[in-house]
Amino acid sequence: MRGREKMNKQMRRGRTIVAEREQAESESERMQARRKAHRKKTTAAMTVLLMGAVLALSAYLGMEQLSRNHEAGEKEEASDVQIMAQIVDEDGRGQISTRMKRYIAQLEGDFRDLGYTISKVTLPTGAGREIYVDIVGREGMFIKINTDRETAVSAEDATRMLKYLDERDLHPGYLDVRVAGKAYYK
Repeated sequence: MRGREKMNKQMRRGRTIVAEREQAESESERMQARRKAHRKKTTAAMTVLLMGAVLALSAYLGMEQLSRNHEAGEKEEASDVQIMAQIVDEDGRGQISTRMKRYIAQLEGDFRDLGYTISKVTLPTGAGREIYVDIVGREGMFIKINTDRETAVSAEDATRMLKYLDERDLHPGYLDVRVAGKAYYK
């Protein structure tokens, strides 16, 4: 009888056996939903941390590789520059940048391809973007070249001007090919 009394009390409160089951199922579902949400948050946080670690590691390794490549490149650049012409630094500092050495070597190659040989390259005082080039067989004359221009273009402009001077039997003190599309002599 006691079981019936208990049931009757519950019935009096407006509960049914089905309602009691639904309440138990809904609490169970809510607990499962909470666990699922908690797992999702934990998984998302772990994924973000893992991705951050992977990105940080790849950035570190990339910077290391870039640093090694840069050091190797500088050593290679310094060793592969072969200049046959005499270089005169009017400032007297004795330090010529690797960029300038590469420019002179490339200019020397371009002149050689056009049939001329550079005997001397002068780095004038106070002119950071300009060099004076002496050609073998053209004593008493030098060519002013701007280092911002491509070496092939400067060499071609200079050889055209040298041919022009030869045709007219002119012997100027210097030839200026610093400006694109124009050449001057004096």
